[in-house]
Amino acid sequence: MRAAPQLTFETPERVQLSLDLAGVGSRALALLADLLLLFLCWVTVLLLWSLRGDLLSTVQGLTGALRLATTALFFASGWFYDLGFELWGGGRTPGKRLLGLRVVRADGAPVGLVESLARNLLRAVEIPFLYAPAVVTAAVTARHQRLGDLVAGTLVVRDRAYDLSRYGPPETAAGARFRFRGGSAARALPAADFERLVDFLRRRRELLPEPRRRIAEEAARALAARAGVPPPAPAEAEPFLEALASASVAEGG
Repeated sequence: MRAAPQLTFETPERVQLSLDLAGVGSRALALLADLLLLFLCWVTVLLLWSLRGDLLSTVQGLTGALRLATTALFFASGWFYDLGFELWGGGRTPGKRLLGLRVVRADGAPVGLVESLARNLLRAVEIPFLYAPAVVTAAVTARHQRLGDLVAGTLVVRDRAYDLSRYGPPETAAGARFRFRGGSAARALPAADFERLVDFLRRRRELLPEPRRRIAEEAARALAARAGVPPPAPAEAEPFLEALASASVAEGG
């Protein structure tokens, strides 16, 4: 069985990290799940609207401009669905969450407003052809990118299921000092940074002692500032990072 293609990048400390790229099949299933959810939302709205009276008569009573505006709003709801979940749902629509997928930038960082706008605007080209251009480009490009991804510089990757039990804060006096409240751990670790941190924790034993110590100390200082907690002592940098990763998973659900 051929391994899934990966996005591989290198940190300034020459540590290689990788993300598994999503294939055409899983992306298509995620799209179908999202379309089903959208369809159910639209049907619910129409049913609620119909309770107010004769739906057909109401539509027929609209002016041409209002009919056009209603149609535009109908299609815009689907567009804002993807845009909203990509920006505020960690790059995951409900369908992508169900299939374990996420939209990221080509460097593995979380997708931003410009990238999300660009990749979703290209749906105007793909939808009239029933997403055939998207399927073809995702199938033939090395990183499985549809037209919107190519223009926006984005990728769809698989969310990894990490076993963080060995990274949990130890039940000791030192471990008890690492407390993250009010969602501070999740805020300090956006999706791409969480991936990088856990890859470091998983592969740190492969590093030489000096690069390993330097990476841990610099990461601990930066992430402690993000989380709004005091930076750990140099000797406690790695336990701090372990506790932060574990707390981020607990807060993010």
